[in-house]
Amino acid sequence: MRLTATRRIFIAAFLALTLLPGLQTATRWLPEMTIDEQRTLAAPPSIAHPDRYMQQANSWFSDHFGFRALLIRLKATIDYHLFRVSDKVHVGRDGYLFYRTTLDVEKPAIDEYLIKHEAAVIRGVRRYAEALHQKGIGMVMVVNLLGDRFEPEKLPASVAQRPPLRRIDSLIEKLKRIPNVTFIDSTALLLEAERSRPIFHRTDFHWNDPAAYPVAKAVVDTMSRAEGVSGSVWTHPLRYETQSFSGGIARFMPLMSSPSERSIFVTPSWQWPAGFTSVSGPAPYTDVSHVASGSVGLLHPVLFVGDSFMDAWMRNGMAAYFKSSYRLRWAKGLQLSAITAAIPSDARWIAIQFVEVQESAMLAFADEPDVTRSLEMLKTRRAP
Repeated sequence: MRLTATRRIFIAAFLALTLLPGLQTATRWLPEMTIDEQRTLAAPPSIAHPDRYMQQANSWFSDHFGFRALLIRLKATIDYHLFRVSDKVHVGRDGYLFYRTTLDVEKPAIDEYLIKHEAAVIRGVRRYAEALHQKGIGMVMVVNLLGDRFEPEKLPASVAQRPPLRRIDSLIEKLKRIPNVTFIDSTALLLEAERSRPIFHRTDFHWNDPAAYPVAKAVVDTMSRAEGVSGSVWTHPLRYETQSFSGGIARFMPLMSSPSERSIFVTPSWQWPAGFTSVSGPAPYTDVSHVASGSVGLLHPVLFVGDSFMDAWMRNGMAAYFKSSYRLRWAKGLQLSAITAAIPSDARWIAIQFVEVQESAMLAFADEPDVTRSLEMLKTRRAP
């Protein structure tokens, strides 16, 4: 039986697709695409462990066969554009993207944790705030809900139909009533801002910078009143512009071309004080700022403790209103005693911010032995 031209082409294409990955693996004759998988790929097998050699070889081949990244990107692109699905991202309506890990794992885990440990978290915050107050240090707290709480209609149906996880609401309501804690209601401020402009990116996990503006300003306004300032030291208006943007969730999807959006970003409208300097570090701080000695009209030094949502505070000129500022970032295993040890000797404020799935913050305040250690450290601290 003679093969038709179409069949010959099909067979040739099939053989090429079968053989080319192996040829590419052996020769690397063409440049390879890359993808960021948020993990370390398998190392080559080693004869140092002969009992695991075949397992290591299999893992290495799975991570390094020819055109692997291209094939992954092709599959992901087809899934996204034709079926509106992605392995690691929930594809919502109108271009909104949500991390699967956040909605499927982290939020249920925090909800379950708070069912068991909410009282311990509240008790830790109350004890710590009282100890800070006795040393003349004010405590301001902000808890950020995530984008799905503000844009539930943008969730895919498979997520929107789930029972709501609202234990975080109970925690927030209790935090508002703790003495010596100035709680800034970011949810109320964002709902007000949402009436006139978007507050979350479509392709990124984070709020946009203009959304953070009223929250950062409220923190400074509160501190200003406590320091007896008439009005507030915060003076600059909100200004922003629209730019093309492809956020972290979009880049996390291994597509041939990442989704993008038109989003809003703050344009600077503040003045840095005389002699203002900002540097990365030194440890344990991520960054530190100072102004010229003798500067007036500024708030007393502050220790900021927050996560990536706090970055937007800083992009709104937050540090311009303090004589000095020090920044710590929530990280796995960060204990309250380490935060206490990092409070500068001249600090009069500590501003604590975390998102609703920030497990490190919950654990820090619920760790009663470490909270007690922190209180003992504060007892020996000289008042500013």
